[in-house]
Amino acid sequence: MENNAVFGLLFITMAGIFSGTFSTPFKFNKKWQWENNWLIWSFIALLIAPWVVAVFTIPHLTEVYTSESSNLLLVILFGLIWGVGAIMFGKGIDYLGISLSIPIMLGLINTVGTLMPILVNDPTYLLTLQGIKIMIGVAVIVVGIVLFSIAGSKKNPETTDGNKNVSKSIFIKGLIICILAGVFGPMINFAFVFGEPIQIKAIELGASPVFATNAIWSIVLSAGFTINLFYCVFLLKNTGSWKSYKNSSISYWLFAVLAGIIWYLSVMFYGMGCNFMGKLGASVGWATMQTIAIIAGNVAGLMTGEWKGANRNAMKFMFAGLFFLIVGVFIIAM
Repeated sequence: MENNAVFGLLFITMAGIFSGTFSTPFKFNKKWQWENNWLIWSFIALLIAPWVVAVFTIPHLTEVYTSESSNLLLVILFGLIWGVGAIMFGKGIDYLGISLSIPIMLGLINTVGTLMPILVNDPTYLLTLQGIKIMIGVAVIVVGIVLFSIAGSKKNPETTDGNKNVSKSIFIKGLIICILAGVFGPMINFAFVFGEPIQIKAIELGASPVFATNAIWSIVLSAGFTINLFYCVFLLKNTGSWKSYKNSSISYWLFAVLAGIIWYLSVMFYGMGCNFMGKLGASVGWATMQTIAIIAGNVAGLMTGEWKGANRNAMKFMFAGLFFLIVGVFIIAM
């Protein structure tokens, strides 16, 4: 059991690192717009990779789905809602950069992902000692998000996203997008939780328990892909940014593909880690992954110069916000 928990923690640690840094390759595609990167990312991360992995790791995949049609519809619904959150997540990074947007979005995702199942299933649980601890953790996370927001508004001379200056009005818009991403983002975890019967059926038909979650990811991510596809095509057509594909070097395509692979690995490793950890996976595993992703995202942002030129006051608020977010997620995990 202890060995399983250790393996689970290792997989979830890798998931957090990949989740927090997956968008870093986009920074090298300076001539592409957001939708150019995100469309390629969507094809790899949400469509191709999930189905390739599912086909190779889940025996009798079609039979798994046909025998669990009612649960399949619920997973698809969560996937469609999460698809909206995925767009917001990508746009949040585009507006505010990795190190500012990732902590805000993941802090909210962890908060909503923790509270919503309790409110739906048994709100009175929040009145117990464990429930009070959860609410304290949520409150600490909210403080961290506020501090990060203040840090973003205090960047000098303006909020920056890599080499791109962003006005305060765009910062506010980016902040709103990040908040929406934080609300819709946990739907992928709900799909994982409510899709458990699909995992069980996959195991019954010969799938390894470690890889059984791949039967869920292929469905939920494909549902999210449809939303992302339509939005990217809409932007490509209306802005004319589809022309950027014509004269782009192969490196642009490879960086976008790499981002997709990194992100999908974060989801796959999260599912594997949860299965190793058992009942603790969807709660402790989720909180742990978000904490590591926040740290990894900040390190990536700092290393790529997102806070270069920021005044000391803004940096103090940023590190204070990071501290509160990590402490809050740690309280919830405990």
